Amino acid sequence: MGFLSLRSRANPDEVRPGESFRRRQQTRLVETATVVGLREDLLGIPHVQFKVAIECSDANCFEDHSRILAVDAFLDLYPEHVLSELAA
Repeated sequence: MGFLSLRSRANPDEVRPGESFRRRQQTRLVETATVVGLREDLLGIPHVQFKVAIECSDANCFEDHSRILAVDAFLDLYPEHVLSELAA
């Protein structure tokens, strides 16, 4: 199990396929986004494709379909880089 970085926002260079990022809601829900891929749009703006898993304490937890956001918008929404045990 990984641990969270103490920084307020991850660095865009850390957004790579297989990496995970989190955001904590004011409720007890925790969203974890796992990067599936990266690509640029027609204007050269980098975007991240990711899947979201909703973690909660009951059986109503789920995984969502993949989504795409610009890298900066993704990091604003999911600022906590989940560091793997191998990187720790």
